[in-house]
Amino acid sequence: MPRRWANEVELAALILARANAGKRVTLSADTALFVGLKLITASAKPTAAEVAFMICDSKCERPCYPCQGKANAIVRAYGQRAG
Repeated sequence: MPRRWANEVELAALILARANAGKRVTLSADTALFVGLKLITASAKPTAAEVAFMICDSKCERPCYPCQGKANAIVRAYGQRAG
């Protein structure tokens, strides 16, 4: 059976529309694998504080203002996990 979605945005829209309508969502094995991998990688995104520590050349004890600003921009661009 050919897939009914062209990209991940379209897949998300289809899932959300069915869920909002109170309908069941049934995924093929391939689509379930894709969604599962996306969920795992989404939860692996670093927080802004973690990014600030990664990019700080001075290795500050607490994230310095310039690095925190850069980190905030990075996590806004790529999404941020809670915490």
